[in-house]
Amino acid sequence: METSGDTAKVMMSRSGGCESCGAAGTCKIASGDRIMEAENSAGAKPGQHVLVEIESGMFLKATFLTYMLPVIFLFLGAYLGGKYGPGITGAISLDYWQAIGGVVFLVFSAVLVRLYDKKVKRATTIKPVIVKIMEG
Repeated sequence: METSGDTAKVMMSRSGGCESCGAAGTCKIASGDRIMEAENSAGAKPGQHVLVEIESGMFLKATFLTYMLPVIFLFLGAYLGGKYGPGITGAISLDYWQAIGGVVFLVFSAVLVRLYDKKVKRATTIKPVIVKIMEG
């Protein structure tokens, strides 16, 4: 563990609580050790074993936005491209308009996800939090 101000870099490892976590299937910690930045509210020092809490609701929300938002936007773009594209010009077939609309909306969703990611990285309310220093 490495500390810097009110944050700490903590090596996370899989624990017994991982089986009951709703995010266990998508969590990278479940597949091995990982270093994560956490809020050091317990005042932990390097070398100490700590208990870290991660709010699962925010984790699942971020996972949904990262993976499902692009899929939803892809289908929405294909629908809107097929509906309004032929009205712009009939020289391009319906299939091409659907593909164009899908790609445009997919790229737009990637931009939205990237902006959300930057916002989340600045927010301290969804960071993992060191809640307890473990004995031994």
